[in-house]
Amino acid sequence: MTSSTFTRRGFIGLVGAAGLAGAAAGCSNGSPGSGSAALQVALWGNAKRADLYKQGLKLFMDAHAGTTATLQYADLNPYLERLATQSAAGSLPDVLWMRDTHIGRYGKAKVLLDYTPYLDKTIQAADLGKQAIPDGTIAGGIYALPTHFVGQALVGSGTALDKKGVKLTAIQTWDDLANAAKELTDPSNGLYGLTDTSLSPSTHRDVEAWIRQHGEEVFTPGGGPGFTADTLASYFSYFDQLRKAQAVPPPDVQTQAFSAGLTGDLVVTGKVALNPTSSNQLTQLQPATKIPLQMTSLPAAKDASPDWWFFPPILISASAKTKNPEIAAQLINFFLNDVDAAKITRLDEGAPSSSKILDALLPSLDPTEKIFVSQIRREQGYPSRPLPIRPQGASQLDMIISLAGQQVAYGKASVSQAVADLMASAQKALPES
Repeated sequence: MTSSTFTRRGFIGLVGAAGLAGAAAGCSNGSPGSGSAALQVALWGNAKRADLYKQGLKLFMDAHAGTTATLQYADLNPYLERLATQSAAGSLPDVLWMRDTHIGRYGKAKVLLDYTPYLDKTIQAADLGKQAIPDGTIAGGIYALPTHFVGQALVGSGTALDKKGVKLTAIQTWDDLANAAKELTDPSNGLYGLTDTSLSPSTHRDVEAWIRQHGEEVFTPGGGPGFTADTLASYFSYFDQLRKAQAVPPPDVQTQAFSAGLTGDLVVTGKVALNPTSSNQLTQLQPATKIPLQMTSLPAAKDASPDWWFFPPILISASAKTKNPEIAAQLINFFLNDVDAAKITRLDEGAPSSSKILDALLPSLDPTEKIFVSQIRREQGYPSRPLPIRPQGASQLDMIISLAGQQVAYGKASVSQAVADLMASAQKALPES
C-alpha cells in the first residue's frame, strides 16, 4: 500500500487546532482533564463516519483545555494494513479502534496499553455489559473495551414475505429457513429465497453461529481450530442442497453481489427474499431500498447449545507507547460513556455497549434503528458463553472458509473433499500455542 493510496482514500483527516482548545467547556458529560497532550486517534470508515467522530473529538477537546487530537481514518482494509505497518515501526496512534478479528495479535504482542491500572478509576466499564472485559483480555492483560456491539440476524423482504404469507418470526431453525427459502423462491420473477452466505468473502459470522450452536468454537483457547469436520460439512451441505433446489442464487450471481457492496445486495435489489447478516446491517440496508425490510434473530439448530449467542465487539485501544496514557485513557472513557458524544455518533458502528447510552438514545432513534437496538438488547439477555480471542491466523481462516464454499458451489470438489482441504489448511494457519 503506497502513501498515495492512503491520501486518495483520505487516510489523514485533521481534527483540532489551537483555537479549539479555547472553546467553551461544559457541552460534554466528560469531566475536564488536567495537563495537555497532542493525541493521534485512528478509526476505520468513510468520510461520513470520520466527520461524526471529529465532532465527538471536539467535545472532548472543549472539556480538556490544552489537548488536541488528530484523526486518521481509512477504509477497513487499508486501515488494517496501516496499523500493521505502524505496529511494526512502534508508532501506533495513541488511541485506535480495533476489530475483534485483530485484537488477539496486537494484545499478544504487547503493543497496546493494558487498561488494568485504569479500570474503575479513569475508565469506567460498569455499564458496558458482562462481556466487555473478556472481549479485550489477552494473556492476563486488558487491551481493549467495546464501544459498540453488533449481532447476527435474519433480514427479510417484507414484500416477498407478505406475498407468500410467510412470517419471518416463524423461522426459528435452519430447517425452517430452508423451507421458507424454497417457498419464497419464484423463478418467474427472478427471486431466490436465500442469500448464499457460504460464498461470503468476509468474516463468516453465520459459520461461527453454526459452529457455536453445535457446542464447538471457531478457535480453541490456544488459538487452534476448535471445530470438527462434521460440523463444517453439515454447514456446506446445507447450502449445497439449497443450491440444487435453486433456492439460492447461482454462484456467479452471488459472488458478484458480494463484491458490489451495499448497492448490489440482493435483498436491496429485490432478487433475494432472506439474508442472514449482521443485525446492524438493517440500518444501512433499509435506506438503500424501497422494499420494507423485516428482521428477526438468526435461526438455530434444533438441538442448539443454549449459550451460542455472541456479539462481535467494536473495540477501542491505546498504544502501549503513548506519551500521554492518562489522557488517552480519559479519551477512551469518553467514547465509552459520554452521552453527548454518543448522540453525535449514534449507531454508526453498531449498538453502543453502554446501557446508559442506549437508554439516552432510544427516544431519538427512527423505527429501523429501534428494531436493531431492541433485537440486540433482547438477545444480550440470552445465555452467551465468551467469544474466543481471535489468533494470528484468524483472517486467513476466513479466506480458507471462502475457498471451501467456492469449491463446493462451482462443483470443483465434493463437500467432504472441500472440508478435508479446509481442515488441513486450518491446522497450518492456526497452530496451537
